[in-house]
Order: sequence, then structure tokens, then C-alpha cells
Amino acid sequence: MPKHSFFRLNEARREEISNRAMHLFVDHPYEDITMKMVFDRLSMHPGTFYRYFEDKDDLYCLLIRNVTRKRAACFNNNDGDSLNQFFLTRLFGNTNGLVTEPLNELEIKLTETFLNIPEDVLLKVYLNVLKGESFPLIKGILRRMRVDGYLRPDLDDDLIAFMFESMQFNLVMFFREFDIKDSKLQHRISMYFADFMGHGLLEDHQYAALVSDFKKAKE
Repeated sequence: MPKHSFFRLNEARREEISNRAMHLFVDHPYEDITMKMVFDRLSMHPGTFYRYFEDKDDLYCLLIRNVTRKRAACFNNNDGDSLNQFFLTRLFGNTNGLVTEPLNELEIKLTETFLNIPEDVLLKVYLNVLKGESFPLIKGILRRMRVDGYLRPDLDDDLIAFMFESMQFNLVMFFREFDIKDSKLQHRISMYFADFMGHGLLEDHQYAALVSDFKKAKE
């Protein structure tokens, strides 16, 4: 992750650096991006860059952390009535605007690059960003759903949070292992896995109600 000197910059400067970096990672394959391209896009001297970041991976991890936190903030601002809709989108994807995607178009495109980054960078993002950022978010969802009576009573929240947290990483590794590059097929597989996980988490009648709501939203 970035060095402390980066966070001492004012917010406007940090946002400018992040926005320029997102365009770079969205516009070019990860492996093709050289450090010279990074310096040029950020309009930054190499010495200044290394005052803030260890390397290109460090910069990418910052961007993924930013979008992860932005989605987490959206969840935390949801009221209780919208929680189940939020969880529904985490299981099944966008449900015709039932829950507004907090990310802008550029940030969404950045998240899509996650499927194609090198495996060592993928692991670094998972260990340094997603593991720490998404775990509390998922546990918060589980706690609130438990209070609302949606979860099965015998579930261990830590285990389930860990499984969901690592789900995206494992799905990406599955796509790579079996050379699945078609985005529609990737989406279908993700939906299948989320459906499988969701059915195991929820009380039967609550699961049926969520699926019914999802189908109505898609009509």
C-alpha cells in the first residue's frame, strides 16, 4: 500500500493521482504498462513517485482499495429496508437499479481489470486489500441479516465471511485455470456460485422470497 507520505498530500492531489492512474490501468493491459508510462501519465518525477509508492503494484492496490471502500460506504449508508436488496445484488448482480451502483463508469472499468491482472498481482491485491477491507463489510451484512431473521441459526459468521471474501479470488483463478474468457459465461458461473452460496446461508422461506424479488426486478 502507499507510503505515509502519499496520505499527507491534500485530498484533491490524491484524487488527481488516483484518477489519472485509473485511466492508465483501464486503457492498457497490466503487463504492458511500463514505469515510464506511469511517470508520464501521473506527470511525476520517478523520485517523487517512489516517495509515495513502492512500485506499480502498490499504485494498483491503492485504486482497488479506494473502490472497495466506496462500495463499503454505500452499504453502511443503506437503511435496514434496503439491506436485503443490497445482499441480493451481491448474490445475483445488478437488479435493474434496485440498489444504485456507487461506482462511476471509470471505477467500474477498473474493477473489470481484476480478471486479467497477473496472478502474483492478483494475490497481492487479495492479501493486502480485499482480505482486510471486505471482511468487516461482509460480517456487517451477516450480522444485520441475522437480526432480520434471514440467516440459518447454525452458521458461523467468521467462516461465511471468509468464504465470501475469497470467492472472487477463487472464481478468477477458476476462469484462468480453465481458460474461460467469455464474459457472459463468467457471469453465469458467478451467478451459479452465488446462488449456491446463498441457498446455504438463508432460511428456506427467506431464500425463496429473495429469489422471487430478484425475478420480479428483472421482469
